[in-house]
Amino acid sequence: MKNVNFPLDGLPDIDGLNNLLQNMIESGGNFINYMMKSHDDKKMMPDFNGMIPDTYGCERLFVDFFINDEMGEDFLLIARDFYTHEFANIPEYQDVEYFDIYSGEDWPELMFNRFTLSLMMNAVNSGSEYTKALFLYLHKTYYKKEYRTLKKFSTMSLSELLALAKPEGRRCLYYANLSRVLCMAPIYGIKIAEECNVVYGILNEFSDKFGLSGGYSFDEAVGESFKDCRKEIDERFSQKKLYSLDAKMSKFLGNVFQWLGYSPEYADWCDENDRGVEDRLAIALSILKKTFPKSNREYSAEELTLYGMILHCASAMTCNSSWLAETLRTLAYGESGTFYYDEFPPMFRPEDVQVKTARPENVKTERQVKDFTEHAGTEGCRHDESVLIEEVDKLRRRVRKLESDNSSLRASLTEKRRLEEESKDIREQLNAVSHELVALRNYVYNLTESDNPITDKTIESMKETIACYRIVIVGGHSNWLSKMKKEFPDWIFVNPKTGGSTDVSIVDKADYVYFFTDTISHSTYHQFMNVIRERKINFGYIHGVNIEKNIRDIYVDFEED
Repeated sequence: MKNVNFPLDGLPDIDGLNNLLQNMIESGGNFINYMMKSHDDKKMMPDFNGMIPDTYGCERLFVDFFINDEMGEDFLLIARDFYTHEFANIPEYQDVEYFDIYSGEDWPELMFNRFTLSLMMNAVNSGSEYTKALFLYLHKTYYKKEYRTLKKFSTMSLSELLALAKPEGRRCLYYANLSRVLCMAPIYGIKIAEECNVVYGILNEFSDKFGLSGGYSFDEAVGESFKDCRKEIDERFSQKKLYSLDAKMSKFLGNVFQWLGYSPEYADWCDENDRGVEDRLAIALSILKKTFPKSNREYSAEELTLYGMILHCASAMTCNSSWLAETLRTLAYGESGTFYYDEFPPMFRPEDVQVKTARPENVKTERQVKDFTEHAGTEGCRHDESVLIEEVDKLRRRVRKLESDNSSLRASLTEKRRLEEESKDIREQLNAVSHELVALRNYVYNLTESDNPITDKTIESMKETIACYRIVIVGGHSNWLSKMKKEFPDWIFVNPKTGGSTDVSIVDKADYVYFFTDTISHSTYHQFMNVIRERKINFGYIHGVNIEKNIRDIYVDFEED
């Protein structure tokens, strides 16, 4: 959210400013220091020109801090009572979001509490008499001392507001106290003096400065290193070893869940982000490299499996939190509470549920009646100044809602792009696997077929044809390699027995790469296959030391192309 820029033409007279600062200095507290700093920055006094002040920041802080320790113990009962009375009316009330439920910064209890208080605040601003009565009861019950003082007021000046909100002892919750008093006072019927508008402005700036989180993303966490880490996992470890270690770790994790009274598969059920053992380890390795960028250590398979299991459990926790956030929004606002139904419309239609009654009536829904009443009232009082001011306030709240929706849409768009990129990678992997299967099928076919010539061309003619291509041969016996080099001196041959590391980039400009399956190591094969998949290079398999048969097999590939 952007910071509020206060206009400079609304500054009070010098005497008024001095009195305000004197009251602030006498009140003390961190909030006062913040207000003085705002004055030093020359952006302190907002001028609302007689309109209702923007109370969003005040209400947001109220939602954050209204629940004290004692109320927190009882809040589930409070929430139950609110939902019992107001649940059916929630879609009709304003939908102003006072916090980002998807930000990943709230544990489930805080998320539920703040979401419920947001709905309660929207209900109050929409005129719910029950919710107003509920807030009065909560204030009287859980803020007894403040209640006994506040109920005596009929009007409240700035100095009275600052004095009433002054924290006790060394607690630095001045802004929390101010937001509570300013939100509760109108419910009591107390008129807030216009000079208090400055506090609304400061609370707006404070709320914006420490407001909604921009969220987090997969790309920010691991960046472009994921693909490199996935390649490293494939090259260094065999699937058999990785799956064996994962099975042992999963068995232990399952026993932990059983000890806690949960199913052994609980993490697997909850983790909707899990993409399999190899990807999990690649993500864990990416995060390790980002966490310790100066470390060049090489992690063992056992270490990565342990880190991967921690990632698996953490992902399960966050998936639960995301599910809770979406569930709360959907329960409160129906289809409009989630973006899921934008792409996957529900089959369930509540209006199609038919209930047989003794006296069927054709009745308009409450929402239709209310919309008509509001429309008629607005039309009839178009020139009424108070109605126009109220309309401005409603529009301001709609702007806040649109800003919140815009932030959520950006987050959803980022997630959609990530999923599309992931889907693209999977399709490329499937295409590569399909290509490999075709090559393997041809190889198996060549193993079982007879050696009868499949073309009437001579061996010399075949040699001339294939000698023009850039071909790389990986693997092979030393004697066989020597013979092939004499036949095709321009080809590149990789002898797996020479030792040392091999520069796999030699296949970059190759027309075809052949693996000699009789003599090739597992690691060498995967080294080259990773590059072949990435560069989309044609490849095949040959076997046996019969040079003429090798030439025929290679020629057939080029003849088919």
